Amino acid sequence: MYQNFMNPMFKHILFLTLIPLLLLGCKKQVQTVTVDTKKPEMSIKVKHKKSAELSELSKKEIGNWKEYNELNDFFERYTNVSPNEALDMSIELQKLTKNLKDSIRYDDLKTNAVVSRTNVLENEVLRLVDMALIPAIKADEVNSQIDKVFLVFNSFNQKINTVYSKKKFDKELNLDDFFDLDKE
Repeated sequence: MYQNFMNPMFKHILFLTLIPLLLLGCKKQVQTVTVDTKKPEMSIKVKHKKSAELSELSKKEIGNWKEYNELNDFFERYTNVSPNEALDMSIELQKLTKNLKDSIRYDDLKTNAVVSRTNVLENEVLRLVDMALIPAIKADEVNSQIDKVFLVFNSFNQKINTVYSKKKFDKELNLDDFFDLDKE
């Protein structure tokens, strides 16, 4: 057997069979990495509910209220927004809300109920602005805050509708005719 190791032909055969085995053994393994291209939650647009609109009577009464109309138009764009977009647009929303609060010039709307709703709306918007400064904020927290802002704005719209509905009712109802006791 020792003679076989000395045979040059045997050395060549051994060399030719060991080299491929060594190369295969040392071959660098290529791993295929699959990257999940799932969109980050902060970039997923969410449809928010904006249900309460002004009645036709209320629209007629405050139709030229520029600040309200600007804020309402902004909310139309804000109904389908991602958390990132919402946070980016929160400063503009804050300015529009502040303008609305400072511009109530209708005597019918200068009530505690309406003013308190504008204050709450401004506070909820300020909370949304503060969220933009929190680096670890989660998408569901931002979406929840947007829903709160819409809820307060809906309450504001409903209150305006109530004020003008009551005004119309009071105008149509003449209590003096109803309780006229002097007729008999």
